Amino acid sequence: MDHPIDNALQKRIHNLKKIELHLHLEGSISPESLIDLANKNHLRLPTHLARPEQIYASYLQYKSFRDFVNILLLGVHCLQTPQDFYHVMKQIGQRLAAENIIYAEITWTPQFYLSRQCGLDNIFHAMNLARKEIETEFGILIRWIPDLVRSFPKPAPVVIQWLLQKIRDGGSGIVALGLGGPESGHPAERFKELFQAARQAGLPANPHAGENAGADSVRDTLTFLQPKRIGHGVRAVEDAELLIQLAEKKVHLEVCLSSNVQLQVCSGFNQHPLRRLLDAGCELSLNTDDPALFQTTLNAEYLHALQDCGMHWHELIKSIEDALNASYLDPEEKTMLKKRLQLNTDI
Repeated sequence: MDHPIDNALQKRIHNLKKIELHLHLEGSISPESLIDLANKNHLRLPTHLARPEQIYASYLQYKSFRDFVNILLLGVHCLQTPQDFYHVMKQIGQRLAAENIIYAEITWTPQFYLSRQCGLDNIFHAMNLARKEIETEFGILIRWIPDLVRSFPKPAPVVIQWLLQKIRDGGSGIVALGLGGPESGHPAERFKELFQAARQAGLPANPHAGENAGADSVRDTLTFLQPKRIGHGVRAVEDAELLIQLAEKKVHLEVCLSSNVQLQVCSGFNQHPLRRLLDAGCELSLNTDDPALFQTTLNAEYLHALQDCGMHWHELIKSIEDALNASYLDPEEKTMLKKRLQLNTDI
């Protein structure tokens, strides 16, 4: 839905200090960086994706979730060295700063990189170096949510062992364990024991569910992984009893509007179930998911929520507060960030 440009509202949104809980490293690589990484690592991109404008065009033509994953994996393929991860993370830091985001939890998928010659430890060291520099340069806190892939469970035990070792070594910013990938035919129950091991080590479950499968996937994930947060979860609106359960248990939903629209979870922003989730009393936040691949920003997501999805300003403010409360920061860090937010419910 097109609206007249409201410069005052856009400025008000931009000036808000923000929290982002659902952001994928692999989905944050710009077309220009993708080409640079490919050239640096002597990799050949498909001929129809050789120029930035071709890649930008491909980002707006997802015909299916599989189509989207193929583009995502192209970026994964181009991440070969620790320096590549450092470079991408520094760009993410610049984006966060430009959008007034003061805290972000970034999901990344370690199993994609188990075969890299440089080793997972060196990759993660480079990511943490960038994380610390971003905090020093911009005052932005970043934490990590490594995830497993539903449709490729074989590497999952290796990833869990690596994570548990990192936790024993001090964690290095790791705050939860995620679960992504296609839901249909890949139930959360298969990962129950791995998530139990992570939980015993202090890592809560933070799975995707209710995106490319319906309410049953959300219920299955709640039952077997016991999360306090769910990535997406929007298709819970297909089951009234499940909505009540999510609201009563205060399970936080990480809602990603542009992602849902472009991957055909709903037919348009004005058809997005955000308003129904709010009316049901669900706790939620707004996020970009894969900002480069969906060509969005958190500022744009907020604007869509207000102009296209029926969200009110006070509800947007509450969603930022709820995002901070649902974050995996310790209480002292949350108190410090709450002072920095300085949220205003008036408009």
